[in-house]
Amino acid sequence: MSWELVVASIIFIATYAAISLRRLPGIEIGMHTAALIGAALMILLGIVSLTTAWDSLNLDVLFLLLGMMLLVGSLDACGFFNIVANLLVYKVPDGKHFLVRIMVLSAVLSALMLNDAVVLILTPAAIRCCKLLRSDPIPYLIGVFVSANIGSCATIVGNPQNAYIATHAGISFMGFTMEMLPMTVACLLVSIIIMLALFRNRLRIEQVETVHERIEDRPRLYATVSIAIATIVMFALSSTLNIELATIAMTGGCLALLLVATKGHGTSMNVVRRVDWKVLLFFIGLFVIMAGTVSSGLLDRIATLFPGFRDGAPSPMELTVFTVILSNLISNVPSVILIGDMLTCATPLTWLILSASSTLAGNLTLIGAAANVIVSEEAEKEGIRFDFRKYLITGIPVSLATLAVMYVFLVLL
Repeated sequence: MSWELVVASIIFIATYAAISLRRLPGIEIGMHTAALIGAALMILLGIVSLTTAWDSLNLDVLFLLLGMMLLVGSLDACGFFNIVANLLVYKVPDGKHFLVRIMVLSAVLSALMLNDAVVLILTPAAIRCCKLLRSDPIPYLIGVFVSANIGSCATIVGNPQNAYIATHAGISFMGFTMEMLPMTVACLLVSIIIMLALFRNRLRIEQVETVHERIEDRPRLYATVSIAIATIVMFALSSTLNIELATIAMTGGCLALLLVATKGHGTSMNVVRRVDWKVLLFFIGLFVIMAGTVSSGLLDRIATLFPGFRDGAPSPMELTVFTVILSNLISNVPSVILIGDMLTCATPLTWLILSASSTLAGNLTLIGAAANVIVSEEAEKEGIRFDFRKYLITGIPVSLATLAVMYVFLVLL
């Protein structure tokens, strides 16, 4: 066994343990921090050269995510999500209808934009609505991230792992959406039914007179929404026009940012601050770490440990089970990058199963997906706390039922 393999193994295990635990004795550590430290060690100890590290960065993924985050931040700066909050509570008859509204809205927005960015802005809006309706916020906040994860399955721009898979496997925007949309709709319906059944005694609201906020800058709002719609249309036409998704996303994001910048001093900086730079740094670190596992031979050793991965062509069931387990140990984004490099004989169906199973597995636990963590952290700022063990009563049936639907649509049908 070479020393490169030993060193790479130690760095790999330590980094993924830190990503999974999110804390070390006496110190809390973010996932992006763990990934960057692991990447730096790979370079400093000679496992990966600077040239190899740079070449390992998938700029298409990074710019696609950055562009979508800028677009979502610009929409928020123009008051788009205030309108969303108003629509959620407009003449809502009861708590069940409110839950359905918030889940459908979260799913639709997450399919059109990056789910992590959507829940970051939608969570405060949902909490505001719950205060207006004097309702228990827990069921509705769970509905926000559960449906955001499910809705993000539908498109390439729905979540980071979809963006990675599509660019890595060369799947077109429309090709991906046509395969995943029917499954996503079915999973959303199943999850709504389960949520209504589980929380039937906690969906009480009070009929109160809601106050609708005035949108002061309608021209900029309409223009920004038009840019967002044009961006989505261009995504659908990207294969026909032979334009990279990252190019479209960055163009849309930068145009929206430029438009918002005309609003006044400091507005554009507020949009830039809303970009989740931690996610981008997290990806950069993971790309370099995976380059080290490949160059050291560690990835080949890992593949031989799991049935079906020895020849790089696991069965759909083997891939689904392994992805679900790994996604809840180290979160779905690093799982997809690791498993993606282990697949040497992957078909388009294999990539779609990896995408869907890693995303739907994120609903199993509170740390299964970044969207879950974002909602819980934003809620905690308002004094609303989730119980990890109690959430499993919701997470287990929702994730298992939606994974079963996914398997029927993508494999059996």
